[in-house]
Amino acid sequence: MDTTEDQVEAAEPPAKVKSVAATILREFFQVLEKEEDLGDVARGLRKVVLEEGILHESAIRAALFPDAP
Repeated sequence: MDTTEDQVEAAEPPAKVKSVAATILREFFQVLEKEEDLGDVARGLRKVVLEEGILHESAIRAALFPDAP
């Protein structure tokens, strides 16, 4: 049994799952942008998550709190 191959397959979701997730996130960010005082946050999160594909806590935290030290 090759556990390395199993781990690689588990780490990478199928393309269909990625496209569904991206569609849901895109719609979420569109709705969030319309909320008062959340437009900039939504644009920052969209850039980090959808455009750059970064899901690390530090990048998301920076997008949520751009003025934090």
